[in-house]
Amino acid sequence: MREIKFRAWHKNRKTFLDFYWAVDKLGRTFSILDKYVYDKFTNEVELMQYTGLKDMNGVEIYEGDILQDPDDEGFCYEVEYDYGRFSCGDNDLIDCLGCNVVGNRFDNPELLEAD
Repeated sequence: MREIKFRAWHKNRKTFLDFYWAVDKLGRTFSILDKYVYDKFTNEVELMQYTGLKDMNGVEIYEGDILQDPDDEGFCYEVEYDYGRFSCGDNDLIDCLGCNVVGNRFDNPELLEAD
C-alpha cells in the first residue's frame, strides 16, 4: 500500500506551505491545512499528491515535479495526474523512474519551456 501524502503551494505567496497530519479524539486523521485551505484560501492554494514513487536519488515524486532523464538532458517532463494515473510526458510515471527530480512547475517553470 502506498503512502498518501500531499504538499501545498500557495499561489500568492509563491511558496510551499507546511502541511501536517493530526488525529482527532475519535482517531480520525485530518490535515491541519484543511481548515486553512477550504475555509479561507481555496483559490490561492494548490494541493499536489505524492505519487508513492521516488526518483533514482530517492527523492519523493509529487504532482507538478519536473523530471529529467540523465541520458537526455535537453528534455524535462512534468508529473501530472490524469485519467486515473500519474504520467510523465506521454509515458506512465513508472516508465520515468530512471529520471531525476530537477524542480517543480512553480519554482522552475523555465525547465518546461525547453520542450
